Amino acid sequence: LLSHHQYTNDYEHDVDCHHFAPALISDAMPRMASAESSFNEGWTFVWKGFLTTLGTSILQPLRTLREKPTPNYDVNVTPVPAAVSKRTLWLSVLPSLLVLLYPLLVWLPQAPLLGLWLLVWPWVGMSLIFTTMTQVSHVQQSCQPTQAQSGCWTARQIHASLDYSLGAATPMPEQQLVTALAAGLNAQSLHHAMPTLSCAHFPRVYAEYRQICERHGVTIRHSENVGTAVREMLEYVFENNRPVGGA
Repeated sequence: LLSHHQYTNDYEHDVDCHHFAPALISDAMPRMASAESSFNEGWTFVWKGFLTTLGTSILQPLRTLREKPTPNYDVNVTPVPAAVSKRTLWLSVLPSLLVLLYPLLVWLPQAPLLGLWLLVWPWVGMSLIFTTMTQVSHVQQSCQPTQAQSGCWTARQIHASLDYSLGAATPMPEQQLVTALAAGLNAQSLHHAMPTLSCAHFPRVYAEYRQICERHGVTIRHSENVGTAVREMLEYVFENNRPVGGA
């Protein structure tokens, strides 16, 4: 969380840039796939997007507990916190393991289709929500760091984030509804610029926030709605992961 909010989209410091490896979600990331490969790693981003909650709830904590390196790092950059014992962290993973195993043990033997549905849907459904709500706000061509960007930390945070359903022409009821459904993640640049401000205030203060950015020459990255934001994200991911040979 800290690395992401301090060094957003900087692949050398933002651990979030590596969750979908070997898919490249940053312009500056070195290519990991073989130069001879004709496979577009954008598809890796897609299939991993269906399983993000499995990774955050079980796989990442298990990697931490086993002291394995974070992908693309020499060490584990999210170690067990000093104030938390390994036993406590193990206990925190048990509810997720129960959700994973319960359909297999209880429902699959007597109702296979229902068991498979209860096994797959909680993880895939929540993963799609998580991936959509979080990745569209940063995995965008317009949000990539450049050498020409301001030396101001707040300006860099705003430039590295995408907002949607908050344009000047967007009706206030729509802004309020989308902000509530997205828990404020549709105003990602505002969230990164002022992380202590509750998202309940975002629709009310966003117009003034936009004016302040304009006065200081900071351009807010914006998409019309979540549908256009997802489309732009996927277009960028597949273009950024296009095989070297152009296949």
